[in-house]
Order: sequence, then structure tokens, then C-alpha cells
Amino acid sequence: MANSRLKLTQTAVTRLIREHDGKKKERHWDTEVPKMFLSITPNGSAAYKLLIVKPDGSKSDTKLIAANDGSPDIARSLAIKELGRMALGGADPVTQRRQAKAEAKQQRESTFQALADRFMGAPEKSPPMLSQRTYDERERLLREHILPTLGEKPFRKITKAEVRQLIRDIQARAAKHPRAFTASNPGAKLANECQGVIRTMYGWAIAEDMTEANPASFKKLFKDTPDKRPAMPEEALQLMWAALSADLAVKAPADSVKLEEEQERTRRGAPSALAIMLHAVTLQRPAEIVAAKRDQFDWTPGRELWRIPAGQTKTNEVYEVPLSPLAALLFKKALSLHNHAWVFPNEAGDGPIRHDGPKQRWIRIRERSVTAAKKKGQTSPLAGVQFYDCRRLGRTLMVDRLSIAPAIAEACINHAPDRSMQNRYYVGNTSVEVRRAMDLWSAEVERITETRRNAGRQ
Repeated sequence: MANSRLKLTQTAVTRLIREHDGKKKERHWDTEVPKMFLSITPNGSAAYKLLIVKPDGSKSDTKLIAANDGSPDIARSLAIKELGRMALGGADPVTQRRQAKAEAKQQRESTFQALADRFMGAPEKSPPMLSQRTYDERERLLREHILPTLGEKPFRKITKAEVRQLIRDIQARAAKHPRAFTASNPGAKLANECQGVIRTMYGWAIAEDMTEANPASFKKLFKDTPDKRPAMPEEALQLMWAALSADLAVKAPADSVKLEEEQERTRRGAPSALAIMLHAVTLQRPAEIVAAKRDQFDWTPGRELWRIPAGQTKTNEVYEVPLSPLAALLFKKALSLHNHAWVFPNEAGDGPIRHDGPKQRWIRIRERSVTAAKKKGQTSPLAGVQFYDCRRLGRTLMVDRLSIAPAIAEACINHAPDRSMQNRYYVGNTSVEVRRAMDLWSAEVERITETRRNAGRQ
């Protein structure tokens, strides 16, 4: 490296750059500011730089200005200013940049967004340790409702008051949605679920020694479910089944164009209608039914079975649903309408219908029934009845009417198994009893809805 010392003037700088041989790096030190120099690289680019001597004795240099962007006088002025600031204890520009970069990184890593990313990426909080359905729902709640407000805030400084306000805001926004008016307390469930996600995140962070306080550890602000719902009238199931059966039946108008339109309307509405029927017959959770795939079924005659994978169940365990003849018939009908992998595909065929599609279909039919009954001065059996009440009705009648053991009834609806000591050592196989119970309940559904009689008329 070539070195020289001279007073850097514009004329001298121009000459030095012109005479540079392009073979090696050169430094030409200024005589007025001894730590400033003109640096010329082998490719001919030139810049004024300042030599920095750090308190520990190490040296580095920092660029002041490119030679073609200013005169030596400007560079000299900048150098004097920088040396004066450093003499007062300020960090050199290189250290400043490093510190600023480190501080920015630390700030990013301390945000609620960063905490959420680490939480969602933790092995114990991700599939297969956690069900895919739960993971996806947490991700949706964070993305749509929580991160827009808390994402950029330092997670250690978020207070209970801030979380309470967020939960109230979520409830207020959700309550304005048209679908929310059908709930007993609009927006309450969504708000409580968001609080639950935040509380779970901070609980994990505390266990990981990332923080010491949980700003979401307060009681639910909203009551989202009644203490215990009344029994669903059997007439309600009968009315709903009749309405769905009518919707699935293709009427035959004389006009061929209208016939095609009627067939298309029926085809589009069939997935949600059949999903509701299957919820009533199999007593499985609607979201699990909607997410069913073609390859999850065993159609061996007399042993028809739907095997729900662990990532799709609420218990995060594989669950086998023995299919009664009616359940098998309904599933096969759904599969016969298309060639997609999903049993209930969306319009694009790249996934299932919305998880709340059957619920919204139920609400629409219920409201039609309630309106029609009001016009006659009557009360519809469907008034106030929720979609999930089918599952409650089935669980109740299995025990009270069909004399099925409570443990078998619980197994039929895939509740988490009893982990108490008295059952921990029981390792018997209850699949035969569960199939018998499902067949009995399916026959009861046929009796309530008069399915066999109606089928005979058709």
C-alpha cells in the first residue's frame, strides 16, 4: 500500500487520482488534519477517510465523503467535527452504526410480533404436537385480531389494561358483523378466544424465562356460552332434516335452462346440507366433518369406517368413526358429486368449504322456519336451536333412551378419554360397542326424521 503525506487540495487530489497506476491501494495523508487521508482503490475510486483509534487501541477508518462529491475542505471540516465529538466521549461512526443496528435488532426481537413468531415456531406448540386445526386457528386470531394492535409493541411492556382494551375492542367490532346477531352475546366468543391465545403465549414465555408477567391473566370479560343449554326438541331435527332433503332434491321444471340452473344450485348447496345431516348422524364435530378427505374412508362392506387423522381432531389423536348404513350413504352421496380429494370441496376444488358453512346454512333454514311460524302465529321448534345442539341431543338420547353406557356415549362423540386412575388400567377395546351405539343412534335419527318412510315414498 502506497502512503504519502501532503496538504490535500483540490488540485493535488485531482493529480493524485490521475496519476494512480491502478495496481495497488494508496493512502495520501493530510498535513492539516493528520488523521484524515485520501484513499484510492486499485479500480480508481477515491474517498476522504478518517482514521479512528478506539479506547482499546484498535484502529479502523470511516468514510467521510467521496472525492468526486466534495472538496478536501468539506472533508476536512467533517473530520474536525467528528474528532471533536469523539474527544467528548462519543462513539466513532462505525461503532455508532453497529450499536444502532444491534439496538434495532434487539427492539425487533422484543416486540409482541417476535414473541408470537417464537411461540408459533416452538416444537411443542406446532403440529404434530399440537393439532393442525388449533395451530391454524391461533395463527388466524393473531393475524387478524391481535397483531394489528400489539404487534409492534415491546411484549414486556404490554399491560393488563392494554390487553383488556384490545379484548373489548375485538368484541365490539365482532358484534357489528351481521352473523354475530344470531349469538346470545355477539362477539363474546371471539374476544375470549383472543384473550386465551395471548394468555397462552405469555404463559409459554414465562416458562421460557423470557418475561415474568402475564398481562392476559384475568377472568373472561364476556360470557360466551350459557351454563347449560336446554334439550333440543326432536321436532327441530325433523324440521331441519326435511328442509335439507328438500334442498337436495332437484326439481324438474319444463324449461331445460331452468333445469340446469336448478341442478347447479343444488350442487353448490349440497356440501353444507350433507355436512349438517352427517353431523346429526355421526355426532362428530362440524369442522372435522367439513375437513374430511376421500382417502380417509374404508368401505369394506359391514365395516365401513372413517379414520380422522390426529391433526384434524380436537383431541389431537387419531379417531375412527364406525359408519352406520345411513352415514355411509350420506358420505357416498357427497363423494359422488365430484372427483376432488375433499369430501366437501369448495368452488375452486382446492380445499374444503368454510368450516362455518354448515352453521350458516343451519341459521338460514332456522330463520326461514321461525319467520314462517310467526306468520301463522306459532313458534317454530327450531327457534333458538343451535347447530351444535344435534351433538348434545345425540349424546343425551344415547344414554337416556337407547341405554348406552355413558363411557361409550362419550367415546362416540370423541371426547377426550377419561385419564383418571380407575380407567388408566383399563385397556379393553370398545370399538364393537361404539359401532353398535352409532348404529342405534343412526336408526333413532331415521325414526325421528322419518327417513325410511320418505325414502320409500321416493
